[in-house]
Amino acid sequence: MSGETIGDKGEANNLLRIRAKTELPSHKVAASLDDLDRDILEMHQKDVFFSYVELAEKWDVTGATIRNRIKRLKASGVMDVILVMNPYKIGYNTFSIIGIKLETGANVDKVASVLLSIPGVTNVVMVAGRYDFFVNYVCQNMEEYRQFVTEKLRKISGIASVESFIGLDLYERKFELGVIS
Repeated sequence: MSGETIGDKGEANNLLRIRAKTELPSHKVAASLDDLDRDILEMHQKDVFFSYVELAEKWDVTGATIRNRIKRLKASGVMDVILVMNPYKIGYNTFSIIGIKLETGANVDKVASVLLSIPGVTNVVMVAGRYDFFVNYVCQNMEEYRQFVTEKLRKISGIASVESFIGLDLYERKFELGVIS
């Protein structure tokens, strides 16, 4: 965008004003975090059951302050405390990463929503490159996986092709940012 302003001597100055054509959706805008917020996030990554009282003493605040900060971090979408299970221990021994190509003009958000509604789909990631999505899927056995692919996945409107990568083994699952600065 360009704009015109009047300088000190009355002459017009053409300025280039650079702005994004579209605003980011709220879930992609960084939140304002202070040092206490960062410490809370780091403590949660180390141990989800950390002592609020100990952290409050370290910062010379009350336990209620820590609880309120955690509520605010959750409400603003900065964090969510979730349970990550070992699928082997609960009888889900088959898992895959699935590359999905969409049809031209497919409604990306609608396809993602349909995929996420299917039991066993643990996440959907939009990617750049050969595929449009990578989908993680867990189930109890190969027969259940076959049914998922043939009776559900391939019937979703907007999907052009699917390529499966069957997991041979699953190592520790975790998502850590390290020190949050």
